[in-house]
Amino acid sequence: MMINFTQINQRYLLGGVVALSIITAAIFIYIASTWHSDWQLAHQVMKPVVKVDTDANARLIASIPEQHLFGLSATGDMPVTNLELRVTGIAREINESNENVSKAYISIAGAPSKIFQVGDTLPDGVKIYQITSDTVILENAGQLEKLPLPREKLQFKPRDADLEERE
Repeated sequence: MMINFTQINQRYLLGGVVALSIITAAIFIYIASTWHSDWQLAHQVMKPVVKVDTDANARLIASIPEQHLFGLSATGDMPVTNLELRVTGIAREINESNENVSKAYISIAGAPSKIFQVGDTLPDGVKIYQITSDTVILENAGQLEKLPLPREKLQFKPRDADLEERE
């Protein structure tokens, strides 16, 4: 039995050409369908998704001047304590881990001032709740009260006549 290699080589060659033609046709069909779907996406008409309420925007813009830029103070609505306490100084500080480590110098019933911090207990079970730059917030029987740092008004003396003459 003799095998004709030329017929076998022609069959392999024909099979390879047919396989290559099928792969080429499949790639062409895939590229054409991808291009068509991309073309449809690129040329579709976009509809607005959100309806803009111009009246609501106008009201919002009109209310801006009435707003407080940095918010309202939480101490504004609190009553001032009537305890015999007086703040003589505040050392406000926030450490590297963003914790408030402020200290307040508080005089109790006219005695010399002592240093207190948040969480310390004063006489009668009053606790220091918060220390701000100008107020100590106290927790007195479950109610928050403020103990403000007293601010003295500056009083200017009139200039002496002698001092005016020297100038």
